Amino acid sequence: MKAGIGKTAVLLIAPETGRLPEEMDPLARYISCKSGGLGEVVSCLCEGLTRRGIECHLATLNLKKRFRQECRLDEDSWYQIRHSIKSDRIHLVSSSMISYLSGAYAGAPLQTAAEFQRQLVNAVVKNVRARNGGNLVIHSHDWMAGGVVTAYAKYRHIPVLHTIHNVHTGNLPVDMLSGVEMDRLVPYLFFVKDNGSCCIDCQATAIKNADIISFVGERFLKEMLEDHFPDQSIVAGSVRNEIKEKYHHGAVHTIPNAPSPSVYPEHCEHLTRKYGPEDDVLTSKRENLLEFQKRTGLNVNPDAILLYWPSRLDSTQKGIEILEDIAHRFVIDHGDAQIAIVGDGVGHDRTHEEICGRIAWSSGGKIAYQRFDESLSMLGFAAAADVFGASLYEPCGQIDQMGNLYGATATNRDTGGYHDKIRELTLSIDGASEDSGNGFLFRDYDAGGLWYGLRRAFEFHRRPAELRERQIKRIMRETRRRYDPSRMVEQYINVYKHLNGGVPLL
Repeated sequence: MKAGIGKTAVLLIAPETGRLPEEMDPLARYISCKSGGLGEVVSCLCEGLTRRGIECHLATLNLKKRFRQECRLDEDSWYQIRHSIKSDRIHLVSSSMISYLSGAYAGAPLQTAAEFQRQLVNAVVKNVRARNGGNLVIHSHDWMAGGVVTAYAKYRHIPVLHTIHNVHTGNLPVDMLSGVEMDRLVPYLFFVKDNGSCCIDCQATAIKNADIISFVGERFLKEMLEDHFPDQSIVAGSVRNEIKEKYHHGAVHTIPNAPSPSVYPEHCEHLTRKYGPEDDVLTSKRENLLEFQKRTGLNVNPDAILLYWPSRLDSTQKGIEILEDIAHRFVIDHGDAQIAIVGDGVGHDRTHEEICGRIAWSSGGKIAYQRFDESLSMLGFAAAADVFGASLYEPCGQIDQMGNLYGATATNRDTGGYHDKIRELTLSIDGASEDSGNGFLFRDYDAGGLWYGLRRAFEFHRRPAELRERQIKRIMRETRRRYDPSRMVEQYINVYKHLNGGVPLL
């Protein structure tokens, strides 16, 4: 776009989103379906761009069932809203195969991706571009927003930023994309053979066609470039090679995620008692702990040290099988410890939900397991002494940031985003030059590694309340400064400006 032509709009394309700012669109207050950092970043970008006066559009899946659940609306109320509110900046991709899914990747993700991409190419992208006189920047998120969407953008000379929140890809059979004019897009597609079918590698295609790609963590990018995890089927060779190609051409940025202020504990509607770093944090957390214990079936004990797992039950990345191995022994060996797990299994796999449920049932109120519920999950952060995981790899990770914001330490494996963000907690009272750090890292992806990390966290939380209060308040303040959402939004706006020929969007 040349100077003087007019403003340029940004179209965010993402399969999910967190809560949206009401000033963005009349429909915004009813749309929310996040399951991780991706949704939180999309939410924060919508808020930041809108409040800066930049025309921001969001194309996402119409996960009607989930939207209704989060807004506590019945079918008739949802129907009235959808048929009485005109939405100009939120573009919902609707289909009977999508409406009743519990999340973007539930059900049959390839079918969902095909429908999502078909409607984006055939209608949404051109409509948003047309209403802005042809001036548009696309910001695609994750593999489901890639594929033919980014190929079409390349064909139509629409600049694209593609953010890699995870390295998973979807090999989408070409014959599932009926209705899309494929012939003109062939030069821009990354084809693979999968189970005898000709497929589009959606993530590799997105990276190939994007003008710039961004990672959400410096360490994970380095791990991709240095061929880490060679013995694990984590990253398709196609994706890794396309990342390297973009990197060698200087077209890779790193922009760490930053949670929106709307989820800070002084604003969170799901807490029994809201609080900030200037309040009596331990007293506030104790009140939230009591409520969390009642709602999850844990023994009601205000002096318990709650170790909180708020991640999906994923044995390929998150290490849930490692927690299952040690949870019961840990709470026996540490009498004042409790462990809470709030998260769903992956896809249709309920194996780990059943295992965690059995472990909780046999723990005598020392361990709790609940499927994901946003209200319960957020209350868990406010109740927790330590928020932990055992990730094999992690592009960014959000649970450590959320834990720190809510006055908990963070414990996880020394990999990817956790390497970037978790700094070993050291205290001047123990001989360190100053108080610093926000949690504990462990190296080995096994039961011994997780046990070591949790024991370190547990030892800190057994220390005197006055010492803990001081450190927790420091951690809360430092986390807000370090992960300022305004700074994250400005970094993305600078990339958009670059894609816009160096011309500001406004």
